[in-house]
Amino acid sequence: MIALVRYSLSMLVRSQAYIAPIVVFFAGVGVFTTGGAGPLAEAYSACALLLFIAMTWLTVALINTEDRTQRAMTAAAAGGETRVLAGNVLAAALIAVLLTLIGLIYPLYAGQHPITGPGLTVGVIAQLTSGFAGIAVGLLCSRLLIRHTGVAVLVALGAVGVMVVFQAVPPIAPMLSLLESERAPETMLTPLTGLGAVSLLMVAAAAATVYYVGRRQE
Repeated sequence: MIALVRYSLSMLVRSQAYIAPIVVFFAGVGVFTTGGAGPLAEAYSACALLLFIAMTWLTVALINTEDRTQRAMTAAAAGGETRVLAGNVLAAALIAVLLTLIGLIYPLYAGQHPITGPGLTVGVIAQLTSGFAGIAVGLLCSRLLIRHTGVAVLVALGAVGVMVVFQAVPPIAPMLSLLESERAPETMLTPLTGLGAVSLLMVAAAAATVYYVGRRQE
């Protein structure tokens, strides 16, 4: 599995499709958190939103590095499509973790925020929640499920918009509202953990959908 993760990451790097979403993430974090003050949760709200968008984009880019013929050859060599898909998801999760670390640390360096253990924990959970939700949306918008790029872009934009705007659609909108409230970080941990669990279930459901629908399309 480690070899498949490395292969997925190497294909993404070789394609250079990671550049645009990474630039958007870094630029956004810099613009929205440099010189900031006040509660850490507010800074992490911006980082979480940017990470959601970046991971949706990066997941699509990561999976779309191979066309269907190339992917079939990779699956044959790796022992099945299930292993290849798992490698893709783990590679995307690794990227999400790395970007979470950047989004966690940079506001501490570039802003003036009171630093507390619960505040940092809120940042970790919120950004991982956003990252995994982005992976789920990216899986559903990848070439494995939607063959036409234009349609995939429209679906991705629509899904991101709905999840950011509508409070009834977890986990992004409810999480952003929670982070932007004036509640103490200690009181955010339980609801954030629940929303994090939702994002993990989303990844599992999206991966299963992509796998089974993809098999039927073949």
